[in-house]
Amino acid sequence: MYRFLQRHFLTGLLAITPLVITSWILWRFYVLISTTMRPWLQRIPAITDTYPEFLLTFFGVVAFVLLITLVGLFTRNLIGIAFFRVLERFFEQIPVVKGVFSAIKQISEVFLRDRRTAFQKVVLFAYPRQGLYSIGFVTQDEPEHRLVNVFLPTAPNPTSGFMLLVPREELVELGIPVEEAIKLIVSGGSIMTHAQAQLVSDCSRQLVDPVGTTPPDGIPGKDLEQ
Repeated sequence: MYRFLQRHFLTGLLAITPLVITSWILWRFYVLISTTMRPWLQRIPAITDTYPEFLLTFFGVVAFVLLITLVGLFTRNLIGIAFFRVLERFFEQIPVVKGVFSAIKQISEVFLRDRRTAFQKVVLFAYPRQGLYSIGFVTQDEPEHRLVNVFLPTAPNPTSGFMLLVPREELVELGIPVEEAIKLIVSGGSIMTHAQAQLVSDCSRQLVDPVGTTPPDGIPGKDLEQ
């Protein structure tokens, strides 16, 4: 009975924890917006006298989204770029704050920026030696160049890693979304599904023996697959 309860309790805890934490973060974000924007909206008599309280919170969320959108438009022009560069340099000069600011900035760039331009596709390649394979992200691929720019992230922190120049013929595209690859790296591969494992295995065979011949260094392809 103890083992039964322990096994099913842990299973239930694993299932509900992500939902609870995500819901709590969304709720705190909602409360933050509400407490920040509602006092400003309550100063407008036409709104407070016409609409109920819950609509004030809704209007606050809409106003917050519009405000962030305006900030995004501002940062796309020269004045906005120069302004935020000055702010970033200011925070980077503060001894303790600069470490926190740098870490948050890196994480934000990975998860919030447009991945269509940051990470173009997910590839598999032999690294750090023949027979071992790594998952990387193509950051720049010029068809006329033989070498492809590949970012090799480190697990479980995908914000750090190495920039590698890999020959085009030594890369195999995995064909999975960038978001799924980032999840695999953050989890250290623990959430890899059977279909993903099979896909990686099939792609690794193309790197080991792409034309049915013995790979470099005299290592048989069969031994590498084992």
